[in-house]
Amino acid sequence: MNNTTTQYSAYLKTIPVNPGIATKVLQMVQRQEYSFKQLEAIIGADPGLTAKILKIANSAMYARQNRVTKLQSAMTLLGINTIKNVVILVSGTSIFKSHTGSQFYKLFWRHSLGAAFVARDLAVRVGLQEFAEEAFIAGLLHNVGQVAFYLHDPAGYEALVTEVVKNGGRFSVLEQAAYGTTHKDVGGEVLRLWSFPDMYSDCAREHGDANVMSSWKKLILTVSVSAFIASNWFYFSAEPKPFPLLDPLLVNLGLDAPGIDAYQAEYRERIEKDSFYKECQNLIMV
Repeated sequence: MNNTTTQYSAYLKTIPVNPGIATKVLQMVQRQEYSFKQLEAIIGADPGLTAKILKIANSAMYARQNRVTKLQSAMTLLGINTIKNVVILVSGTSIFKSHTGSQFYKLFWRHSLGAAFVARDLAVRVGLQEFAEEAFIAGLLHNVGQVAFYLHDPAGYEALVTEVVKNGGRFSVLEQAAYGTTHKDVGGEVLRLWSFPDMYSDCAREHGDANVMSSWKKLILTVSVSAFIASNWFYFSAEPKPFPLLDPLLVNLGLDAPGIDAYQAEYRERIEKDSFYKECQNLIMV
């Protein structure tokens, strides 16, 4: 165990070791070494995940005369990117088990889901079309370190979330005071230990930073802006934070505060009509 892992061990050990199915699917797709038959064998080992994929395939978004009852048919209908995103979302929510009724769970997943959808759309606008799906996953996972804190100390972290929502504080500042580290550092380590690609662990570790050191800088900045937007939607809806706070990040993306403010308002109208977004909300609001 290296020094970094030792530093975070109290928090890391609260998260189940390696979400195997999600990691396998992500690695296979990343390497383009898969077939639907291979994916069916991996995903089919989890009855709950299989049921949720079939549910989405039979939803209004994919309305058909005949119900889809076979996993491989559902995967063919939905496409590899949707399957990949659903697998990671379901695997992530399953970590919580008995905590799904908590304020943290609801806000965490609404925010993560919003950040994922915004990141995928914004990636196209800033010239990262080829990484739009990676931006979705990076947005979904960027705050995974918060899960480690919550599972380690549910009551304490719930109080920290309440403080953030009530007074508009910063998670990292409050976490550093309470735990001696932040969800960013813990999240980066979690994804590294789970063998996720560097772009995701780097994003977890450096999101929100203006001086990003990772080679995935533009992707991370895109997720950072998306997370800010999603925070205003869910954590700070009563008193949204002003977009000029993003200026140090926006300048590196060729954007400005008035433009991103207008964009987020326009995109929120679109996302509320997005059938897949609605289905993902149904998955997390168990």
